[in-house]
Amino acid sequence: MAAAYRRVCSGGKRIVGCRLRGIAGCWSPFPVVVPASFSLSRRTRLNSLAPVSIKPTAHADAPPPPWGTYAPRGYRRFLRGLVCLGLARGGLKRWFYRQWTNSGGNAPADVITHGLKLRLHPRDNTTESKLLLGSRSRDREELEFLITHLPPGGTFLDVGANIGFYSLIAAKRRDARVLAIEPLPAAFERLRFNIHANGFEHRLIPLQAALGAERKRVTITFAEGDLGCSSIVKTGIAGRPVEVMMLPLADVLAEQGFTRVDAMKIDVEGMEDSVLCPFFKTAPRALWPQAVILEDVHRGDWKEDLLTQMREVGYQQLGRTRSNALLHLPAAG
Repeated sequence: MAAAYRRVCSGGKRIVGCRLRGIAGCWSPFPVVVPASFSLSRRTRLNSLAPVSIKPTAHADAPPPPWGTYAPRGYRRFLRGLVCLGLARGGLKRWFYRQWTNSGGNAPADVITHGLKLRLHPRDNTTESKLLLGSRSRDREELEFLITHLPPGGTFLDVGANIGFYSLIAAKRRDARVLAIEPLPAAFERLRFNIHANGFEHRLIPLQAALGAERKRVTITFAEGDLGCSSIVKTGIAGRPVEVMMLPLADVLAEQGFTRVDAMKIDVEGMEDSVLCPFFKTAPRALWPQAVILEDVHRGDWKEDLLTQMREVGYQQLGRTRSNALLHLPAAG
């Protein structure tokens, strides 16, 4: 791959092979032709590639078109190829996003990344934008931790699943039984589509709900511009209110027939303590997740010090990333 990249940069018209792996988990089913005089600053050359825009169906109740309908074409296909070559890094990421938006509006994109078939909507979700238009491998350290601690055929709990990236990785790479919980209707529908596109309906259970201390209806603010920032506890978020059902985690596991959780990822925008603190107080230890990827960047919104409580009950913090603490529960001895 690196040799092909050097040949592209050194000049001469070059067709980069069909499979470009190792950067952002990309797989490109098309040849990328890069002219010898190519320069990212030469927009006239880039814009000469005709964009193709496919508009999503106007009928909200109609089933979505099958995966592949929105495969990148024309200029968007060219941009996606450059992402797979590793060029969408640093300040260039914004350039790629602008070019993508200008060349096809709000149409989604059907791509293969990290070995998964995904339909991505970069216009209103940072997670999807980074998966589509970022050359940096998404959450590499977190995924390595997950794969290390999730045994083949194990159980994985994804709280705040978004479009299902972690859930799909667990199902594909570890053949895991997965429970993916996502409260937002828009994200939940994208999650369901991605499950179906990858054929994981038999082992990946989607549940539309929020988690908390009690069973009741609550209001979540659907964040404008980035649905992944939607929150129940944060104030001042620009968006619209959406009413969702809140359920206690212990109740959900019992109702879904989970008697063991090998690994868990939780990212619920400041509600992590409200989900896990009551759970650790009432659930049997056998039901506690053995490995936890815990987003703690919003710990300022916590009412209880969740990390301290987890350490007190036996969890060990094995590492941390920019956004997450990586914790493991040793076997009781």
